[in-house]
Amino acid sequence: MMSQQPETLALVKPALEYGPAFLAMVDDHIAHGEQYNYNNAVLAREDFATFVRELKDEAYGIGLPEGLPAQQTYWLLKDSSLLIGEIRFRPHLEQPYEKFNGHVGYNIRPSYRGQGYGTRQLALLLEEARQLALPGISMTIEDENPASEHIIEKNGGKLLRVIDNPSSLRVEELNGSWIARDIIKENKRCALWWINLSYKPLQKVWQKRWSGTA
Repeated sequence: MMSQQPETLALVKPALEYGPAFLAMVDDHIAHGEQYNYNNAVLAREDFATFVRELKDEAYGIGLPEGLPAQQTYWLLKDSSLLIGEIRFRPHLEQPYEKFNGHVGYNIRPSYRGQGYGTRQLALLLEEARQLALPGISMTIEDENPASEHIIEKNGGKLLRVIDNPSSLRVEELNGSWIARDIIKENKRCALWWINLSYKPLQKVWQKRWSGTA
């Protein structure tokens, strides 16, 4: 009997070749009753080349409203063909971190949740962050989200504080231009977490086929 080949996972930057795989991931969210609000999925359907170009510009801060930090988008590629997650990284961030939703935001394709991919996706991103010699990264969780807390904790994260009515940035169109303005998220609670990048949890475990959850 042939042995099962271990799966491969990698973070890849947006590129034209991933068009069908990205749209399949978007469709998976919609099939599960979710909107894909993490990036411009409408543009991705209409003109994937322009969508990719916008994400690349965003990574260099090109065309962003004043005050909005540059953001690098990565997709989680499984077995060189299937996209099962997206993670967004803002490497140059100033306090208050909660205003920008922290250094990192992510999502996992609904069909692949609860299988350890969120934990592994964040672990791969942390390796990218270490290359920049950052002391650590912040992450935020709004309201109750035990699954996200578990993912952060498994990557060495610690809760810094819980913030009532946190500040945030909202991007709006004004006279044909996009602007970012400060708002207060009233009646919301935000948990601010910190991951020290000198910490490398479960490094040996991730060299084997993952058998955990979250």
